[in-house]
Amino acid sequence: MWAVLALAAALLTSFNPILYKRLLANSGPVVVVWSVIGLAVPLLALTTFALTPTLPRVDGLFGAAVLGSALLNALAHLASARSLKLADASLVTPLLTFSPVFTLLISAVLLGETPDARGLIGVALVLVGAYWLNRGPGSGWVTPFKSVAVKPGVALVLLAGLLWAITPIFEKLAIQHTFPESPRFAALTVNGLLVILLTPFALWVGRVAIGSLAQRRREWLLAALIAGVAPILGYTAFSLGLVGYVTTLFRLSAVFTVFWGAWLLGESGLRQRLPASMLMVVGATLIATSA
Repeated sequence: MWAVLALAAALLTSFNPILYKRLLANSGPVVVVWSVIGLAVPLLALTTFALTPTLPRVDGLFGAAVLGSALLNALAHLASARSLKLADASLVTPLLTFSPVFTLLISAVLLGETPDARGLIGVALVLVGAYWLNRGPGSGWVTPFKSVAVKPGVALVLLAGLLWAITPIFEKLAIQHTFPESPRFAALTVNGLLVILLTPFALWVGRVAIGSLAQRRREWLLAALIAGVAPILGYTAFSLGLVGYVTTLFRLSAVFTVFWGAWLLGESGLRQRLPASMLMVVGATLIATSA
């Protein structure tokens, strides 16, 4: 069940880089991230209160976990949005697939989640696929790594991937410290706190930048709808499966984004990236069948 939920979340969020790319044409990263998540919070609240008649009890560790997740998510969202403003969605988004290896190591140390051999092979295949997605024809073996230094968008998305490798640890801890366990309540709290943290910066940018989103209201509403639904699926997947495996399946959204980038934005490189995308699908299948 957790694999289905994780894949559904991956498919939904794969459209976000495309929508964000269009929104960023008129506004800055802070305003875009703040406005999309801010519009999604009421939907999260409605879902949470509708499906959770009695709000769960929480403790101090819950507070620390949601604060840590909100802070790192804010930085990761801003870094990712800035990278999309600087480079093609189909170039930077697949690099987020490198984060599961960090998540797997961290979750093994902090949560005692030990992956089996099939899961580790699956993670390795996903990472190899992500590497090939960023190696152009005729380029050297180290070209994907050199791009970190010469392309700011690549460096920023790698930073976002590293931060998003850590946030699932905080999110699973938050879920575990709701009594009874409530993934929906944890998702609502983290996203609500994230909006609060970004509000002063968004208001400082000015009303003009916020008002410019009206020119892209369709993309804005779609991105907010995804931001309101995907966390429910994702947090529920965290509560049912190993954090490292769930996060790796989330990274499959990068594969879908490559196709959306070519189809909806006219970005090049689909043909050379297709074999790598299929390799990632094989890896994801191994992960999904390992537990």
